[in-house]
Amino acid sequence: MSRPSRRVATSILLHGDRILILKRSAAVGSFQHHWSGVSGFVERGEEPLETSQREVEEETGIPRARLELLARGTPRRVEKPDKIFEVHSFLYRCASDRVRLDWENDDFAWVTPGSLRDYRTVPWLPEMVAELLAGQ
Repeated sequence: MSRPSRRVATSILLHGDRILILKRSAAVGSFQHHWSGVSGFVERGEEPLETSQREVEEETGIPRARLELLARGTPRRVEKPDKIFEVHSFLYRCASDRVRLDWENDDFAWVTPGSLRDYRTVPWLPEMVAELLAGQ
């Protein structure tokens, strides 16, 4: 039996030497209460880059005009028992550190990349951040 596959866009925002992480709420479909970048499903007819910018606006209130794309990661495959995620990652320099959360996340923090291991993150986040920062 084949598992359904979903494309996901994850954005890492960099402000100074810190990155934004969000704590996923109980209302989301996967990885509840884990820390993550800004993430969302790629909608039909949408490119992952468009998704990433739309999701940043929706989940943080930071407009696209305040973002500067620094790097794109290699898409990674994340397998769960019931589905497969194809995760597209992006790194942006962000002109603002003011965040307005929507229902998808309960909390946010601006942290140094090295401190990610102190948080309960989605499984691939530390490696994704390292790859994106190396590619800028």
